[in-house]
Amino acid sequence: PSNSKLRNYSFGFDKEKHCALWVAYPLHSCYLGSTSRTDAFDYDPDCIDNSYEANIGNNAYYPKNGETYSHSRGHQLPSADRQCCYEANAQTFYGTNMTPQLNEHNEGIWSALEGRVRTWSDSADTLYVVTGVVVSPSSRIEKDSYGNNVTVPDAYFKAVLKYSKSSTLGTWNAAAFYLEHREYSGGIQKSHSMSIDKLEEKTGIDFFANLPAKVGEATATNIEKQDPATSNVWW
Repeated sequence: PSNSKLRNYSFGFDKEKHCALWVAYPLHSCYLGSTSRTDAFDYDPDCIDNSYEANIGNNAYYPKNGETYSHSRGHQLPSADRQCCYEANAQTFYGTNMTPQLNEHNEGIWSALEGRVRTWSDSADTLYVVTGVVVSPSSRIEKDSYGNNVTVPDAYFKAVLKYSKSSTLGTWNAAAFYLEHREYSGGIQKSHSMSIDKLEEKTGIDFFANLPAKVGEATATNIEKQDPATSNVWW
């Protein structure tokens, strides 16, 4: 936006599974705006050889033994988090940001969590978010529209780090969420949240490694207390 250069997102990609295992991105008011959803589904033109990405141009994912549409093209970095300009939004539709995601999950509890994270950015100077997937040797396989095998995640997670210079709860606060890849009844609940440390145990990933250990040890309950500096709550 305004000819400035900003980091949109970084990712760790598994070439054999044809999907990003995690996508990391900042969330700040400069990334939000009124640009419309572009639906510019495409290969990532710069970052990796396109032959490793799933082909997502035409609905995308089909069951291994049939041709009936099965999974939606699920964003890890939400389109709604990048509405500052066309280019930033279009990049969220690259194959490096997509996984095969059950529509009931994508438009249900996952969408609710994405909306809550955007709300938290209103009371932060910056949020740092890592969204990722859990895959295993027994993970389901879907075919993309070119017939390539694409791994379907067993679960999804988010690690959220909140920086608020004026916060009375501390400059840095963090929370994590882990959701099995299935349909849920109801919206996102406190029971779905956990400490960063707990998510590290479940995923084997070291999140926000340059911060003091106490940031990762904080429980979701502590993080979600009301912040008098902003009159907003994490939960």
